[in-house]
Amino acid sequence: MEFINFVCDFLVRDMYPINLKLTGRPCAVVGGGQVAWRKIDRLLDCGAMVTVISPEVDSRIEAMAKAKKLIWRKGAYSHGGLEGFFCVFCATNDPKINRMAALEGKQAGALINVASNPELCDFTLPGVVRQGPLLFTVSSDGASPGFTRLLRQDLEKRYHAGFGEFALFLREIRRELIKKFSSSCKREAVWRSLLTDNIVKLILDKDLDGAKNEIRNGINRFGTEPSDGSR
Repeated sequence: MEFINFVCDFLVRDMYPINLKLTGRPCAVVGGGQVAWRKIDRLLDCGAMVTVISPEVDSRIEAMAKAKKLIWRKGAYSHGGLEGFFCVFCATNDPKINRMAALEGKQAGALINVASNPELCDFTLPGVVRQGPLLFTVSSDGASPGFTRLLRQDLEKRYHAGFGEFALFLREIRRELIKKFSSSCKREAVWRSLLTDNIVKLILDKDLDGAKNEIRNGINRFGTEPSDGSR
């Protein structure tokens, strides 16, 4: 049990959380099944330039290739061929091929993700929930994908689409505050006063109008106070 705890602690602490901008970046996916498709779908959504290496592919991948939204190198992975890629995702059902591609990708200078082997990964993929401009992620650093999925589903139920709508509302409010208060310290004081636990509760209860009214009323209160006032 102590050994297991040590390994899990190592996996969690050894990963540095980061969001990568992949727009226009060349990324390779070795494999063409459902696991590969999940990687590809997210990569395309992020604007990556995707090359798929596999003798056969899921019908969705084939459709994307025909639409010229990705490149399909039709054939089994063999030595070489990973030069110039920013990221390589190894997602075949053959552990030997995944390992070979991972090691060769590392030698070529690419960041590596292996769906079935976190020890070979330079990075792991968190479970993602997106609501408008908000992005929620949860990860076990490969220790338990099933638990990650369970938590992601819980996040998706809890933080519903109303949170995304409210974030867009706050984007507009932020622009108004920049015009209204020239001092960044003043704006920070306003935000600290406005964004309370009760705002979250109102959104959870799907009372977006109530949450928006609290923000508006709070701004009006600040507008009647001396400019050097603080809270």
